[in-house]
Formats: sequence, structure tokens, C-alpha cells
Amino acid sequence: MMSPDFDQRLRAMAEVVVGIGLNLQPGQPLLITDPYELQGVHPEAAPLVEILRQTAGTETKVIVSDPARLRSLAEAGDARAYDQLVADHIRQLQQHLARGGAFLFLTGSAPRLFQGISPGRLAPFDQIKWRHLGPLIQQLIRGAAQWTLVPAPTQDWADSAFDDVAPEQRFDALWRIVFTAFRIGATPEASAALHAWRTHLAALALRRDGYNNAHHRQVHYVGTGTDLTLALSRNHVWCTAQRTSQQGVPFVANLPTEELFTAPDKDSAHGSVRVARPVVHAGTVISGITLEFAGGRVVAAQAEAGGDVLRQLLDTDEGSRQVGEVAIVPNRNALSLAGRCFHHTILDENAVSHIALGDAYRFCSRAWLPLSLNSSQIHVDLPLDARVELQ
Repeated sequence: MMSPDFDQRLRAMAEVVVGIGLNLQPGQPLLITDPYELQGVHPEAAPLVEILRQTAGTETKVIVSDPARLRSLAEAGDARAYDQLVADHIRQLQQHLARGGAFLFLTGSAPRLFQGISPGRLAPFDQIKWRHLGPLIQQLIRGAAQWTLVPAPTQDWADSAFDDVAPEQRFDALWRIVFTAFRIGATPEASAALHAWRTHLAALALRRDGYNNAHHRQVHYVGTGTDLTLALSRNHVWCTAQRTSQQGVPFVANLPTEELFTAPDKDSAHGSVRVARPVVHAGTVISGITLEFAGGRVVAAQAEAGGDVLRQLLDTDEGSRQVGEVAIVPNRNALSLAGRCFHHTILDENAVSHIALGDAYRFCSRAWLPLSLNSSQIHVDLPLDARVELQ
């Protein structure tokens, strides 16, 4: 049973997404989808989508996913039909971008979608997805438009993340943590949430500026099963999820956000890592991950579950075994205090400090030609139970 003030909290969340995350401009069209896993918004996200439509008050297009069809295509190994589906999806996104629209990605709401399907069968689907999606994402990263990633709870996701809670209480429990992470407090008014976010983002920017003025040259993660050192180039830049589009419109690339991040020297990682939380990749949960790095690359990897998927991930391309991001979550927050895995990248990466295997963000370097940054088709965040030392 949902809380009696659920609708009010949902409206406050929508105000934060539209006003802070997207900073949607008057008359600017909006497209809502999930291009990462579901090729559209999960049908269960309909109440959130509707209130976002109302809050946006502008032309809004929604692409709805068919999870059962995605599962069927994967089981049948029908890569041709999947290629056509993704190509059509991305074509719609490119057309929207050409119109100057903003993008809202309601992500990661079916963490067990492809569970039980062999990694060998899933690998071509992942390659197809990134072949079509990769160029668009690079355009958005370079600021072609405002875009924001936001978690959209579903029952399947709640069952996965809150399996220690009574079944009838799981969906409400997931929504409660999402609302708390969105700084929607005991008084669920949009004005209070908007004020809290402006204050929080200003504090993150101030800390980011302090890191950049310090000109650190090394990051050291130390914790249970983790002792990892990475070098930072002279040209590295610490960033937050706050970005500005090429049109000069500020936005926040994902909500919630608690992190500061930069890109390390791709050849510098040395030591060991024990990933603190399960990682969802290609619709499969990988847990108990341990990695060994030498010369900047993963030289040994194990997982208690999903090991085949982990090995497939690491063999994606030349850069998939190297680190593209180091990130610090400087303060304990609602997500870290919850003390659980959420089976969702945005929530888990903003609960604790982390690294990411794969592609680096080019805006994390002032170099004209940032040769020290990693390049890859993937970007997979790995949460760590570790403190961070900057030198």
C-alpha cells in the first residue's frame, strides 16, 4: 500500500526532474524513454510519466517498452529483429535532437529481464545496442541538448532490491528510498525539494572547485578487499553531474547525484578491488566481483554469480579492462545510510565512492588531445566499500 501523500511526493519529484534536472525551456519538446536496456519506458512507469507530462507543460513524446518482447527476442537469438527495433528507436531520438528537444531517460527498471539467458546469446544484442546508441550518447555528452537519467521504480525491481521485505511492502519501500534520495522530506512540497537541490548542487560545485585547485596527482582507494592506486594527469578536471548544453542551458545529467568524478590515466591502475555491491549489466546481476589490476588493466577477475557475463563484459573491446572514471561520494547520504544494494546504477553509484571500467568522459580533461583517457564501448560503474585518499 502506497503512502497517503504519494501523489504529492510524486509531483515534487517531477518538479525536481523538470526544473533542476532538465531545466526544460519554454516550448522545448521533451522525449521520455530508456535507450539503455528497455528500448522505451517500462509500462509500470505510467503514473510517473503522466505527472512528468503535466509538469513539463510542453509537447512530450513517450516511447513505451515491451519487456516481454525483448525477452522473447533474446531467448530466440533474433538479432535481426532487435537491430531493427533499436535502429528505429535511435532514429526517433535523433529526430528529436534535430528539433532541439530535451531527453529524459527513465532507466534500469527490469534488473532481471534477461536472467538465465547465456552471455554468448546476449553479447550480440549488447553490441547492436551500443552500435546504434553510442554516437547519440557521445553527442549528448558533448552537450548537444539537456538530458537527465532518473530511476523509475517497478515491482520487479522492488522485488530484487528489497527481497528481505514483505512482498506487499517492497514497492512502497523502493519508492520511499527514491523520494528520500530526491530530497523530498517529511513535508513533501516541491518548493522545499527545489530549494534543497539548489543548496546541494552549490555545495557539490564548491567542493569540486576545491579539488581542482588542489591539483592532485593520485587517487588511492583503501577498504575491505580493495587497495587500488591510480594516477591523475596534469590536465585532469574534477566534475559533477551538473553540465551546460551547447545552447548555454545548465542541466543535471542524472538525478539523484552525490558524486564528484574525474578520469584517471588509463594505464595507471594497480592493485586489487572488491566490488561492494552487485552490478546489473545487460539485464543480468553480477555479484561478488573481485578484480586485480596491473599496468592499468584487469589481469584477473572473479565473480560469485554472473561470472560468464563479467568475462564477456571485460572482453568487449580493447578499453573494457581499463578504468575510465574515478569517483568520490564525499558525504553520507540517504542512499549510503540505507546500507543496501539497489540493483540500479544511479542509486548504487551515488551511495558510495566508485570506479568505472570503460569509457572516460572527455570533459574530464583540459588537454586538447587527451591521450591518457580511456576509450571503450562500455562504461560500467563499480561501487567500492573504501575510503579515498587524494595526493
